[in-house]
Amino acid sequence: MTLSNQVYNRNFLTMLSGNTISQIIPFILAPILARLFSPEEFAVLANFMAIVGVLGIISTGRLEMAIAIPKDHKKAQEIVFTGFIITLCLGLISILIPLFAYQIGEMYNDEQLPIFLWMVPFAVISYGLLGLCSNWNLRQERFQQLSIGKISQSIINNCLAAFLGYIAWGIYGLVIAWLLSQYINIIILLIGVNRKVKYKDFGISTMKTILRDYKDFPLINSLHAFSDIFITQFLLYWIISTYFGLLELGWFAMMTKYVKAPIVLISSSVSQLFYVETSKAINQGVSFIPIVKKTVRTSILFAIPFTIILLAFGPLIFRWYLGEEWLQAGLYAQGLAPMFFLYFILSPISGLPILLGKQEKAFLFSLIGYSLTIMAMFVGISLKFSFHNTLLLYGGVFALFYLATLIWYFTLIKKSNESLN
Repeated sequence: MTLSNQVYNRNFLTMLSGNTISQIIPFILAPILARLFSPEEFAVLANFMAIVGVLGIISTGRLEMAIAIPKDHKKAQEIVFTGFIITLCLGLISILIPLFAYQIGEMYNDEQLPIFLWMVPFAVISYGLLGLCSNWNLRQERFQQLSIGKISQSIINNCLAAFLGYIAWGIYGLVIAWLLSQYINIIILLIGVNRKVKYKDFGISTMKTILRDYKDFPLINSLHAFSDIFITQFLLYWIISTYFGLLELGWFAMMTKYVKAPIVLISSSVSQLFYVETSKAINQGVSFIPIVKKTVRTSILFAIPFTIILLAFGPLIFRWYLGEEWLQAGLYAQGLAPMFFLYFILSPISGLPILLGKQEKAFLFSLIGYSLTIMAMFVGISLKFSFHNTLLLYGGVFALFYLATLIWYFTLIKKSNESLN
């Protein structure tokens, strides 16, 4: 049974409403935060988040992405439990990070970063727990609960950061607000779930079975996700900090955050529905092309006006809304508009390789693409380009990579549909 337009639209609007409110809140408070914190302070936060992200993205062994796949409800519970154990183990291992705080600070050319690294283990665990809770709620089609969680997380993160910034907590305010908001969302997503879960049948043998049956997630997808974050944040931020300075990183990180926010607003709603409904279609042995068409059509509908606005008014918007010192961030956004357009289209259907069992190829494909983008950065550095021009080169290579990925995805869709006929 394919997803009806009425059901799809209702679920999409439920997810979109939560995402919209959760994204409106940071935009409302952005002028305040941009004036309470300097670009350099946002750069320190970006470096902290890069370290957390590179560990957090693999904190469950990526098993959260498998929760929607099995038909059997008990099997899905076992995936959640296994992911939870892996999260705790990686959280404990990440306690080692603060021991090398000084060396990490030197590596990033960031004197303030080491002060906050003691919070990394708590952040890594929050990453894993939130992924598990979100995907469990997706499987249960608890879209309203997901929306409430996102809204609450956004309120805590942004309002608390503004308050702590006002009372001069500095970067601590940014980090603590983000971390607390993660756990608030987790608690909300757990409401109404615990009483439905049975723990008595879970043990080591169950974990071994799950890790064997879904081995592609910890062995391939986790490496894929790790490389994504490692190259696009951890390594990229290190390059910018080292070769161009914290000021440029602050502009770039702030620009990326606020430009990607509208994209995430739409694409996260669409992608979550796409993943669940496509998984159902595959399990039922029916074509998922109608779902793909609805997803891509929805993305394009929002991507075109978004890109036009970015190209025409990007610098003016940043200067007017965030302040004069953020004009450069707007220029970066304008230059990277084509890359963001293709990202807008690609992001909602990025779960296709997982659903179609093509994780290994997807990993190799992305590894080549991301490596080329980093090479573009070093080419700009070796040619002594300004950061702006280096970023244009980086964005151009990234746009070509996104375009190639879209072509490959459509090839996979075509082959999968032919196998059903």
